[in-house]
Amino acid sequence: MKRDIISKIGIHLLLWIILTFFLLYLYYDDKSPLFQQFIATLVVTGFTSLPAYYTSKVLVPKTLYHRRIRRFIGSILLVAFANTILTYLIAGELYYRLSGKPVFTNPVYILTVSSFLFIINCIVIGISSAIQIITDRFGMEHQLHEAQNEQIRTELSYLRAQINPHFLFNVLNTIYFQINKENSEARNSVEKLSELLRYQLYECNTDMIDISKELAYIKNYVAIQQLRMETGTDLQVTIPADMGHFQIAPLIILPIIENAFKYLSNYKDSSQNKLYITIYNEPDSQIMVKVMNTYSDNTKQLDNSNGLGLKNMERRLELLYPGTHSLAKKRNGNTFEVTLKIQKHD
Repeated sequence: MKRDIISKIGIHLLLWIILTFFLLYLYYDDKSPLFQQFIATLVVTGFTSLPAYYTSKVLVPKTLYHRRIRRFIGSILLVAFANTILTYLIAGELYYRLSGKPVFTNPVYILTVSSFLFIINCIVIGISSAIQIITDRFGMEHQLHEAQNEQIRTELSYLRAQINPHFLFNVLNTIYFQINKENSEARNSVEKLSELLRYQLYECNTDMIDISKELAYIKNYVAIQQLRMETGTDLQVTIPADMGHFQIAPLIILPIIENAFKYLSNYKDSSQNKLYITIYNEPDSQIMVKVMNTYSDNTKQLDNSNGLGLKNMERRLELLYPGTHSLAKKRNGNTFEVTLKIQKHD
């Protein structure tokens, strides 16, 4: 904040110094002392700054920003005219006493100098107004950008908060039905659950995470879901052992896989229940996720589902990968396939 203030002060000082030397160059008289002429020119510059700051700080926000264009232009001309007379009478007399160069000679000279001062006032007022408008515009854009970022951070935190309890409820429900089974399976489920909890509580606190950790989480999730599936179910998970190292939004893929388990068919012949999960790298720096599952009479799946997890996923994709992702859904007989492509983040 202090650096911005110092920068603004520096820019204003530089502009006034440039104007001072410009006026000194125009009015310089080699027969008069340079120092006195410089001081006198500084006085003229000081008078010129009055309408400039009044316009930029008062007229611009109170008239121009309220679209009172005629009033703004009329006020500028009036201020420039009044300051021209003031400058000529007061600063001109002071200029004469310091530099010895007369400014009250004949009507033609007075009209010429006055016209020049009026033009200078208008130019300085215009430049100061333009600087104020640009500064305000950048300030508003910065505030808007910060507000949008804060809204996105808040919204993402809210979406994650919805995802975690929803998923934990499903996992705990699965473990509940395993209580009466062999203790080894229950212990395995609890172990997997602890790994999932650790990932959600300690690893997902950042906007991006390494793909290897995200895939390990997905494998643990599939392992837990597999414990409650009918024996003989055709479950195939194809994920390369090494996907490389790149960043991805945590829990961005899970809703598709979770939805596939939720709507997986329940045929008596368990071999007809199919769920294929394929994740791999595309040559064009994209990660490809394909999930296909069979379903019975569940016609409301991903494309029409009211589930929070799926809506959150699509919203997060819009926020985190705008224009760099694609989501395709396809029905074919009793199978439903979802294809997600996401541009990799370094």
